[in-house]
Amino acid sequence: MDPKAQILRQDLVVGFDNCHVEYQFANELHKFRIEWGPAHWLYIARIFVDDHTTQELRDALARWKIIPALRGSSESRWLFLGTAGVRDVDDTFGRGY
Repeated sequence: MDPKAQILRQDLVVGFDNCHVEYQFANELHKFRIEWGPAHWLYIARIFVDDHTTQELRDALARWKIIPALRGSSESRWLFLGTAGVRDVDDTFGRGY
């Protein structure tokens, strides 16, 4: 696993009260499945991770309020973080192009 992705995974684990967070890299996306209440997915573009330092990535999670957005949702959510910011996507996002 990419060292930056490992740190982000650990930040998600802590942000979700030590829940299980699965990681996968496919289709140029770092994919995190968060097992907390309803399952949530966070997709981060490879190029976004490559172009930012670990601290910049952590700042992006905080700036876009990704953890509170997912924690506050009573239904499963899929979020994509890339150079244009964060946006909601659906369960078909990231399966291939």
